[in-house]
Amino acid sequence: MALFNYTFFILAALLSLFVIVKKMNADFLTKYLLFVLINSFFIYLIFDEKIALIVILICSIGLIFNLNYPFTKKTTLILIVSVILGILRVPVSSIEFDSYLKDTYSIECLGNECVRVEKVINDEDMKLEANKEQIQGYAFNWYYVFSAGEIKLNEKSFRAINIMGFWFPLTTPTSATN
Repeated sequence: MALFNYTFFILAALLSLFVIVKKMNADFLTKYLLFVLINSFFIYLIFDEKIALIVILICSIGLIFNLNYPFTKKTTLILIVSVILGILRVPVSSIEFDSYLKDTYSIECLGNECVRVEKVINDEDMKLEANKEQIQGYAFNWYYVFSAGEIKLNEKSFRAINIMGFWFPLTTPTSATN
């Protein structure tokens, strides 16, 4: 499958290079931005690299600024492109919510158990403490323009919302009984 992906990407890159260089009558900057935009789109589409969306946004803004439109129309186009690319960054599966829990709260889950690692700092020493907890409830929902995730452990509940690829905690970690 990887060989097919690489072959398809190389063919798409060569085809876009041929069409842009040979068939388009535009200045060099427009051709360059269009080539990078198209290939970044294929990188996102084939390899699921979300960082390519940032490159697509930058190239789109460059192409929009290069147009002979009034400033308000350019601003509107930039906002539309930004919203569309932001929506593409919203996670559709719970894998990114699990990564958010791991990065933010040091919670690693497997099956119906989670391990929460905490740093304990005393006057003279520092150590790591691992707490094993059972999952009491887990939910992840995708709503096209945002995602919401929640996990309830023995002692605490964690809720967050993802808007345009950025996680925002809805509540501070509270007791799961509240």
